Formats: sequence, C-alpha cells, structure tokens
Amino acid sequence: MTEILRDWILGLSATAAFCAVAMLLTPKGRVRQVVQLLTGLLMALALLRPLLRPELSELSLNLSKYRAQAEALTESGEALRQSLDRSIIEEQTEAYILDKAQSLGAAVDGAKVSVQWSTEGFWYPTGAELRGTYDAALSRLLEAELGIPASAQRWTMDEDQ
Repeated sequence: MTEILRDWILGLSATAAFCAVAMLLTPKGRVRQVVQLLTGLLMALALLRPLLRPELSELSLNLSKYRAQAEALTESGEALRQSLDRSIIEEQTEAYILDKAQSLGAAVDGAKVSVQWSTEGFWYPTGAELRGTYDAALSRLLEAELGIPASAQRWTMDEDQ
C-alpha cells in the first residue's frame, strides 16, 4: 500500500515538473494555450492514475477482506466481553450469597448461581444452587435482594454432612 502511494506521489511530482518546464519553454500565444490544455490533461491523468491501475481492484478486495476481519474480531470481542461479564456477575453473586450465609449463621459452604441476559442489556441472577442445610432466612434474603424466588433455589447436602 505504501509503495503504491509512493509511486503515485513520485509520478505526480515528475509530471508536475515536466509540465512546468513545458510551460516555461512555450512562447506566449495560441501554442501556449494548447500546451496549457495538454499539460492540464496530463496532470489530471497523473492524479487519476491510481484509479486506472488494475491493482486498485486488488486493493479494494484487500480492504473488503480487512473490513470483514475487523467485523469478525469486533463480534468475537463483544462475545468475549459478555462472557466475562457473565462470569464476573456469577462469581460476585456467589460470593455475596456466601457472605450473607455466613453473616446469618447459615450452614452453607457453596453456591452456584445461574444468570440470564435481560432485555435491558445486563446479566441478572435467575437461580441458585446452594450446598448446605436449608435456611429460611437466607432463602427469603435471596428472593428479596437478588430476585431469586424460592422455587429457583436448590438446596443440596454433601454426603458427609
């Protein structure tokens, strides 16, 4: 790409120099007007030369390919961001539940939260799997503060408890 640009600028400079010399050497009158017209056309061709070259279609194809790659990277970046946001929301909600369980004195040693994407554009908790003994106060707190209804709470016990 830079080579094409460099060649175009060099060609444009050489054409401008040639046209300037031709205009200086041409006597005034009708001949000068013809030379002025011809040098103007020559400068226009030099300006438009990149558009007339067959490599331009190749450049256009490359730009299209790069645009498609950029769009794909943007989409994958957005998907990765949403996945990370989801993981962070799940982890923070699980830590919050365990912290509340400890402050209430509930015998809960693990929490797994499921989240869902809302129509407003954020993740919110929809269910929780709690490892430990059922605690009514914690269950009500999960429903009141996190919006996880009792029907979406699953309490399990370890075999060694």
